Amino acid sequence: QRARYLKLVLAECGPHIKVNGKPLVFQPHKIHVGDHFTINNGCQISPCGEVYIGNYVTMSRGSQITAGTLDTNHWSNERYMDHVHTQGDVYIADGCWLCINSIILPGVKITGKGVIIAAGAVVTNDITESDVIYGGIPARLIRRL
Repeated sequence: QRARYLKLVLAECGPHIKVNGKPLVFQPHKIHVGDHFTINNGCQISPCGEVYIGNYVTMSRGSQITAGTLDTNHWSNERYMDHVHTQGDVYIADGCWLCINSIILPGVKITGKGVIIAAGAVVTNDITESDVIYGGIPARLIRRL
């Protein structure tokens, strides 16, 4: 039932998606999903920019993709209440697995295929290599598969 709903509201969606539990999906009109996408309980996709997710991508419980944040370039004691949002499109290539509680930050492009983002990792930079595991805060190469 949730999968049918997402197919209707997402900007693009492949024919086979699986929704387990209750993920949070904000601004679905900015989310483009390929075929055989799986999203699990507690996952969150929160775009300000666009989010592009390839084929055979899995988001494990609690993983997050965010394509927006607050602009801190002009943050000061006098202006902290003037919250200005910035955005950066996020791209996740085919075959990627976002493990439990991993976070993909705005503007990140994972163009390598078959990338595994380890549990609890925070991805702040692009990942271009395929078949690798990234983990830690900020995420760095752990090993090649």
